[in-house]
Amino acid sequence: MIPGVSIITANGNIGGAVNTQDGITGAIVTGTGTGTVALLTPKKVVSLVDAETQGFTASAEPIANRLIKEFYSIPGTLGVPLYLMLVAETTLVTSLCDKDNVNGAKKLVDFAAGSLRVLAIGRKPGVAYTPVAPAFIDSDVTGAVANAKAFVTDRFAKIQPLRIILEARIHDETNTTVFLPNTVAANGVAFAIGGTLNDKSASLGLILGKIAAVPVHRNIGRVKDGALPVDAMFIGTKKVEAFAALNTLIDAGYITFTNYPQKAGYYISDDPMATAATDDYRFLTNCRVIDKASIIAYQTYIEELKDDVDLDATGKIAAIILSHLESVIENNISLAMSESISGKPRAYIDPAQNLATGSNLKVKLRITPKGYLKSIEVEIGFGITN
Repeated sequence: MIPGVSIITANGNIGGAVNTQDGITGAIVTGTGTGTVALLTPKKVVSLVDAETQGFTASAEPIANRLIKEFYSIPGTLGVPLYLMLVAETTLVTSLCDKDNVNGAKKLVDFAAGSLRVLAIGRKPGVAYTPVAPAFIDSDVTGAVANAKAFVTDRFAKIQPLRIILEARIHDETNTTVFLPNTVAANGVAFAIGGTLNDKSASLGLILGKIAAVPVHRNIGRVKDGALPVDAMFIGTKKVEAFAALNTLIDAGYITFTNYPQKAGYYISDDPMATAATDDYRFLTNCRVIDKASIIAYQTYIEELKDDVDLDATGKIAAIILSHLESVIENNISLAMSESISGKPRAYIDPAQNLATGSNLKVKLRITPKGYLKSIEVEIGFGITN
């Protein structure tokens, strides 16, 4: 086996700058392929004007044009790369998420040279399409979880950390069988529901735009960042404010949209991943933070690979070498991520490891994430104050 550096994420532990390309996103959506942009042809755009010049116009490719327009409507996204690929309306989301499908997500991610950190996948099937299992959400989408999870795992092993957001397109608004993302243990996958049109689609562009515009630790629903640049938001054919089960969807683990009493505009509700509340990576913020840290760890230790180190008489690494290896990753994480974590990172290398009998060195790196004010309770009443 070729010597290398592998990164393993640890779960259940929460109680000089490196270029990590944190905000690079991409999308795969249904297209016509009748214009100048062919199906299954990855493209990179940096603005709405650039995209329309390349052929992603409202007349030729309305779904992609809407996504691009909404992406670049978010402040801070102008000039930020967005990778796109169009697929036929018959292409299943399950197939797109297959890590071995050369004409699926793999094709776009490889085109972006592994720089994508979040990939959104949406599909608008033809009018004759009928899901295998009728439900509130298209069963093709909910059935793609296993493949999407495997895709994310495969990319992490390749030091190309990636999270996937699936468009939770509504199929039957009257069906009470509702998929629950928080029950599937897939912290690399998220489900987005709701959008600017009352056509049962989701506004993936707004979500990707927020991700691209903010640092990794920032919740994409942060109210201080201001309302989304939209006039109305829908879940299915109903406006968000008239959708009775909004809180049910939010509690179930969907990324969606909401508004707040006495405050104008619409906001992203939160950033949950499709996993349980006990998972360290149950929020996109934590996922993005750990993904960035993993790249820094790799780029730090790849410089140390196959270097010769001094051992003591028992085959253990000299204490001064251990101290260096611990401090170099702590310093690099601190330099690149001080605003994204709480306190200082901590690295630990067990000094009992014997390199005279093997060459695999194990390092433990721990970082403390930011906390988030998801709910604030204020007790108010009359009283005498000083």
